[in-house]
Amino acid sequence: MTSVSSRRLFPFDYTRFERARIIGARAIQIAMGAPVLIETTSTNPLDIAREEFELGVIPITVKRRKDRFVWLERYDLF
Repeated sequence: MTSVSSRRLFPFDYTRFERARIIGARAIQIAMGAPVLIETTSTNPLDIAREEFELGVIPITVKRRKDRFVWLERYDLF
């Protein structure tokens, strides 16, 4: 039981629910005035958040729990 082995580095697959939550939360942040992390011509916060997600630039940690927690982190962003 090593805690280091329970950490998975990018790329990994998000569930559709995690994906929706990440994009939705980021779209709200952008709509409230947060800086955009990519160069884009779009003005719709949802489209911008979707582009950021697809490019993998959203710094986020997802914590899953099945029989134990699994941390999904993007270390290259920090």
